[in-house]
Amino acid sequence: MIIGGGITGTSAAFCLAQRGVKVALVEKRFIAAGATGKSTAIIRQHYSNEITAKMALASVRVFQNFNAQVGGECGYVKTGFVILVNARDRQGLEENVAMQKRVGIDVRIVNAAELLELDPGMRVTNDILGAYEPDGGYADPAFAAANLANAAKKLGAEILQSTVVTGIAMNGGRVAGVQTNAGKISAPAVVNCANAWAPAIAKMVGVDLPIEASRHQVATFQRPPDHKSPHLAAGDFVHNIYFRPEAGLTFVGSIDPDDAKNIADPDQYNESADFEFIAQMSARICERYPFMKQALSKGGWTGIYDVTPDWHPIIDEAPRGSGVFHAAGFSGHGFKLGPAVGVMIADMVTGVSAPTGGLDRHLFRLARFAENDPVRGKYEYSIVG
Repeated sequence: MIIGGGITGTSAAFCLAQRGVKVALVEKRFIAAGATGKSTAIIRQHYSNEITAKMALASVRVFQNFNAQVGGECGYVKTGFVILVNARDRQGLEENVAMQKRVGIDVRIVNAAELLELDPGMRVTNDILGAYEPDGGYADPAFAAANLANAAKKLGAEILQSTVVTGIAMNGGRVAGVQTNAGKISAPAVVNCANAWAPAIAKMVGVDLPIEASRHQVATFQRPPDHKSPHLAAGDFVHNIYFRPEAGLTFVGSIDPDDAKNIADPDQYNESADFEFIAQMSARICERYPFMKQALSKGGWTGIYDVTPDWHPIIDEAPRGSGVFHAAGFSGHGFKLGPAVGVMIADMVTGVSAPTGGLDRHLFRLARFAENDPVRGKYEYSIVG
């Protein structure tokens, strides 16, 4: 039994069904109704921990070959992705790129002149440095989740939408099933993939997940007529933003870790972008692309991040030996890591001893917080990983 119909839950359903496991997925609204559907769905492999870099690499390979490996489309568009830093983060960037190359990621350091060759509209200074990965880009998050669900269904999984979990039944310390608004469903294992709603599900079995829901805004701009061609997708540490193109538009969001303080009720929050935020993003994107001064604001939207104290997910069984598993707290990383996380969940549920593809989940154990052993990156920007 999987709770949650976003990218994590649908990927888990597909991977488990591939292994011949009988699967039911319950989603209280519809597939991709929550954080997944509001994701900017940037695909990148730039992480500062080897395991997350491996996860990103495994995931991008699925997105690139989605129709062959899953079926249907995920909307993958290859624009190239670049992390931009100045002297402050130079050492960390170079160390990260060296690690990513060892993992097998196609990435290289580029200087200011090379950045202008890749993206002539970009304003750069001589001290700027980039980590460029040609396979980066974006996808359609709703397409991806829906087609993962469809693929799981073709393999025998049951997809139950408009189904709300109201309780988890236990028997002798082991899960026996879930209670829903449509009745009880028996299950020997339950996987909590409910994103910002995951803590409420976990509390049904007496587990406290250190996850808070926060608003994450995105501003949308229509590029001027003479700049309709796509630009790079990027994480811009100099201006504290990320951005990507889409069909004549540019989406811009913040990579300020203080955004986690924007606590929200995931069932009732302002889903529009604030005027002040749009104005701030406009000023910052114009610093990187001067031509955006002629862009037209198209408003924006707000989604929800499920943020843990170290901005990395929890992928673990809790209580231990209960058959209740949790995969949540992705802190904005969930979509780009989704295909790999599905494999990790399938390993966890089926008791695989040697992690498939080397995707070891130990780093993401729940106990790390009590052990004061959080996941640490090389950047002060937690949101990047």
